[in-house]
Amino acid sequence: MTLLDALILLPDLHGDILPANRTFLLCQTSKTMCVAVKNAKLDTIVVRKSDVKFCNGEGLHDKLNGLNAWCRVTVLDFSYCDLKCDGAHAIADVLSVNTTLTELDLSDNKLGEGGGCKIAESLYVNTTLTNLDLSYNGLGEGGAHAIGKALRVNTTLTNLNISVNNLGPGGAQVMADVLSMNTALTNLNLHCNGLGEGGGQAMTDVFDALRVNTKLATLNLGLNGLGESGGQIMADVLRVNTTLTILYLAYNELGKGGVQVIADVLCVNTTLIKLDLYCNGLGESGGQVIADVLHVNTTLATLNLGLNGLEDGGVQAIAAALHVNTTLTKLNLYCNSLGDDGAHAITAALRVNTTLTNLNLSYNNIGDDGTQAITAALHVNTTLTELKL
Repeated sequence: MTLLDALILLPDLHGDILPANRTFLLCQTSKTMCVAVKNAKLDTIVVRKSDVKFCNGEGLHDKLNGLNAWCRVTVLDFSYCDLKCDGAHAIADVLSVNTTLTELDLSDNKLGEGGGCKIAESLYVNTTLTNLDLSYNGLGEGGAHAIGKALRVNTTLTNLNISVNNLGPGGAQVMADVLSMNTALTNLNLHCNGLGEGGGQAMTDVFDALRVNTKLATLNLGLNGLGESGGQIMADVLRVNTTLTILYLAYNELGKGGVQVIADVLCVNTTLIKLDLYCNGLGESGGQVIADVLHVNTTLATLNLGLNGLEDGGVQAIAAALHVNTTLTKLNLYCNSLGDDGAHAITAALRVNTTLTNLNLSYNNIGDDGTQAITAALHVNTTLTELKL
């Protein structure tokens, strides 16, 4: 068997004819299939995950070496494959010599600190990888330190997902160092890492780094215990940072106070186009604060306010802002205790607003009267393309 015993084509291969999407699964197949793929002389193969659980790192190493020998692999998805530390060693060895791979998904593989450190070693020499997903791997502070040191010298990785890895305050300090020195990262996902626990200096250092960073465009700090004080510091960042365009702050208990200071900045900020404030305890008064932003902000296009207890009063204020706002295209008001009064306010906005295309009103308390009013408004509105009730 050759290396291509590890490739199977999806959908089924008919003779030597290949599908346009050139998508493959890494698993065992016949020698006949291997010959067919080899004869096709593919320029690029996109490899996706398989259901195969590799019994050890050596077996995986052989398969990956085979891929390098025969194919110009650009995308490799090994998510949920139970690779553990041994598998990370095998992949790191390949990354050290591979010159074609641009996207690698290793999410949820129990790599641990050791596996994270091994992947980090390969980033010192790899010059082609741009997208790396290491989420759900238990990297811990040790793994974060290793990744952080590698990113001080790596100049090609632009998208990094290390969410849900228990990085803690120590990992936050590492990320602060990365953001102050690295000039390549444009997308960083730090969701659910306990970065803000205890309100320590480490998270403050992350915000300080964001003040001077001029490359990062997308940042996910969701579920990190930032609290109201974290919201205040984030607002200070948005006053001076001119590159962040997408910001996720869901599940951070910002409260009205934290959102108020962010809202004040958004009245003058001209770079942020997407903001996620899902589940932050805004309440009805927080809805009014957001409404004030929508009256004057001219860049925000996507806003997630789901699960914030806005109630009818908060939604009515936001709906009033939609009469004059001309930039917001997507609005999520999921699960906000919105009743018929709020629905009627939304109805009035939909009759005059000409920019909103996506609106989520699901899991609220809208009755038949409110539903009928919104339905009637759709006969007048010509821009809304997606509505969830």
